[in-house]
Amino acid sequence: MIRYIRNLELYDIDVRPLLMAFFIGGSIEVLSISEGNAKTAAEVVLTEEVASEDIITVTAVFDEDVKLSVSGSKGLYETVIAEGDYRVRHDYRNTLKLALYRLLVSYTGQELPWGDLTGVRPTQIAMKMLCGGATVEEIAGFYKSEFAVSEAKAHLSIEVAKKELKLKGESDLDNAYCLYIGIPFCPSRCLYCSFTSYPIALYKDMAQTYIDKLAEELKLTAHMCEGRELKAVYIGGGTPSALSEELTERLMVAVTDAFPRARDTEFTVEAGRPDSITRAKLDTYLSYGVDRISINPQTMNIDTLKVIGRAHTPEQTIEAFAMAREAGFKNINTDLIAGLPGEDVHSMEHTLNEIKKLAPESLTVHSLALKRAAALSESFADYRAGINRDMEAMHDMAREYALSEGLKPYYLYRQKSIGGNLENVGYAKEGCECLYNVLIMEEFTDIMSAGAGAVTKLIRRDEAGNRVRVDAVANCKSVTDYIDRFDELMDKKKNSI
Repeated sequence: MIRYIRNLELYDIDVRPLLMAFFIGGSIEVLSISEGNAKTAAEVVLTEEVASEDIITVTAVFDEDVKLSVSGSKGLYETVIAEGDYRVRHDYRNTLKLALYRLLVSYTGQELPWGDLTGVRPTQIAMKMLCGGATVEEIAGFYKSEFAVSEAKAHLSIEVAKKELKLKGESDLDNAYCLYIGIPFCPSRCLYCSFTSYPIALYKDMAQTYIDKLAEELKLTAHMCEGRELKAVYIGGGTPSALSEELTERLMVAVTDAFPRARDTEFTVEAGRPDSITRAKLDTYLSYGVDRISINPQTMNIDTLKVIGRAHTPEQTIEAFAMAREAGFKNINTDLIAGLPGEDVHSMEHTLNEIKKLAPESLTVHSLALKRAAALSESFADYRAGINRDMEAMHDMAREYALSEGLKPYYLYRQKSIGGNLENVGYAKEGCECLYNVLIMEEFTDIMSAGAGAVTKLIRRDEAGNRVRVDAVANCKSVTDYIDRFDELMDKKKNSI
């Protein structure tokens, strides 16, 4: 357990993610001492008796200067920050995080590949500096000096930022939007999953009503977006292909009736689980203009698939790819996860060798993240010993594979409690990148969302066109609530947009 003791809560939002990055899976207890209390770190540090219980104590005392300490069974490490005004968080937060990061490195003996960066979109730093005319060397130096980011991750950020700017192009995105459609049903729930998803077998009857309500929301959304340019459509989940063939048809009719342009723009369906894909569903997708699908085995190791709760086999992944190719799909993505319970570099090597035979046009490599709502977090102690081994080496291996197959990184994002303090990276062949991923990840344009758990994100700009904030309008996650409270949710949506 990590105990964080402080006399000012202003920086909790900065400190907590950094502690979670170093101590994946650990719980954090926050204790307050009175504001203005100038106790030294030595006076608030845990006793040897408590420290022996594997409790690590981090203290932050804000007074005339800022005193930081990290202590536990490995000893006591302290530092004092004398420069800067901690009362101005915007200007001081990076100073505080970097000082704490260096203390944590000293205590753990471990450096993190992303240094003290804990945000979701590290590429935005490179993007802003590129647009300002900075050189690659200047940007890489900034990542390293200001955030202690490794050389490799700094250059990965720059590489991705360049690609994203190229894909964004000169489009007028102020009057454009993307459309996300959520299908919150799955064949079963995976061990690591925290998304809104319901077992389709138990919700089979409710799924029909859900699609009917979703069709209504799509019509409303189309009306609200009249006169704007639809850039990309993405049907995700859950597992959209968990729907029956009949409901798949009804879904596609609903989408293209409300948004006729969907047929002519980038149109992705996250088919997902190989065992839920049929030729009839694939034919339906194609007939309604879907030009990109994702088939996601996560691993090609059968023992791991059983552990994480996926009922399909590696052979079914191969069969699903063959069906999709025969149906006519020329742009297929596949998702993998580095760091699944029990896996190491040899497991990843086997998976990549099998994926190479399938030759997907794009590959997304995720790091296992310990999400609070996932079953894995609740039973983490049972899997701890087999998680995070060689995770960075797994990513390096996946990158080598991707580059050797002509797939280059084009988008990148991070998550809270992400394994190894790493990242999720999308690789793609030239011309096969997912524009939707880029536009929504970097918040270049609005994302209109429909369905249970779907979140509409609206870019708010000032008179000069500069982004000032992003407003979120969320639907409730429960399928039952989405259906029962539908009119209320639609009124909320109409009043927010």
